[in-house]
Amino acid sequence: MNPFPTRNDELLQAALDGEMTPEERIEFEQWLEGDARARERFESMQRLTSVVEDVGLVAAPPDLVAATVREISLRKTRDVRNEPSARGGRAMAKKTMIGLAAAAAVVLVTFSITGYPPIGRGTEGTIGQANRYQAPQPQMSASDVKLGDTAVQEFLQSDVFDRLLKDENARKLLADASVRAMLADGALTQSLRDQNVARALDDSAVRQLISNDAMRQAIAHDATGRAFADASMLRAMGDAAAVRLLTDPAVQRALRDEGVARAVNTAAQVKGASVEAAKKAANNDAAMARALGEPALMNALKNDAAARLLSNSAIAQKFADPAFVAALKDPAISTALKNDAVPRALGADNLRQLVSADAMHHAMTTGLLGRAMTSEAMTQAMRSDVFARALLAPKFAAALSN
Repeated sequence: MNPFPTRNDELLQAALDGEMTPEERIEFEQWLEGDARARERFESMQRLTSVVEDVGLVAAPPDLVAATVREISLRKTRDVRNEPSARGGRAMAKKTMIGLAAAAAVVLVTFSITGYPPIGRGTEGTIGQANRYQAPQPQMSASDVKLGDTAVQEFLQSDVFDRLLKDENARKLLADASVRAMLADGALTQSLRDQNVARALDDSAVRQLISNDAMRQAIAHDATGRAFADASMLRAMGDAAAVRLLTDPAVQRALRDEGVARAVNTAAQVKGASVEAAKKAANNDAAMARALGEPALMNALKNDAAARLLSNSAIAQKFADPAFVAALKDPAISTALKNDAVPRALGADNLRQLVSADAMHHAMTTGLLGRAMTSEAMTQAMRSDVFARALLAPKFAAALSN
């Protein structure tokens, strides 16, 4: 037998004492979930703790105090001599506590057979003093580990999980560990429960848009990505005339000048008076004066769709990127930008982030994500509050591989 407490011993004692850190609680729940004997041991120790609390204060036999002090003294001497210094103070404390718990069990069994002795005079002071210095500790109950143990286990044994494993699209999607990890995000799961969003992800136009690398980078980027959730901004990007104006080499060259781009952006934000605002700004702004000297840029400001794009500084700067411009000129991309499914699919921050993840990007562009999300099996699973947590369970991965 190992004379020193193991890591699991320390976790068990910390759980009983109510002294677990959040990280230790997660580690403890994962241990219980994968080890039936550990769960039995924890429940047994909980029952022992409950019995001790129910018994309350009892008088100790006359020689118990002396014997206990002598035993602790002997153990402490052996521990100081034999225990490696690297174990630290916490290991010593936990070892002592576990030993005392075992001793308490023996005493309780003995008392249950021989009867509990009455509290006599001379013992109240000693026990009372100890009781005053015993700070109450919150105890970890069985319900505290339910979500990491029983609830997940029940889900994995449910008809919903069985249907999920029998659904080809769902099984293929969840076979990738990185996909399961992303879907374990509760906020993302909540977004994907919306069937309108799920159908949008299955839309061919959305897949066409996301499959283009330049568009993918724009969508995944926070500043430009928000524009893709704005239906009117997407319509402007799909406006062929506006795109022609903004992809003029002279306009692109002017927009590379940060001062000009900033001045044009300010002017474009003045609805219905873009050119007038630009001219007024030119009186005190050298950059705007330079912009006014470029006829192609002035023509762009006169076009409502182009002006709308210029009003978004992040999108305006994208017109200096040849790859982005080439994507906008692609008829398939232009058509996709006009599709109402696009802003629905990209309206939430966590959904846009899926585009930047390689595994999810592949699932989206191949249509696997959309097909899986619109399936009856996945729909039922997504309605379960424990689904996101179950995705991270080792048994989930093991079931997929069978």
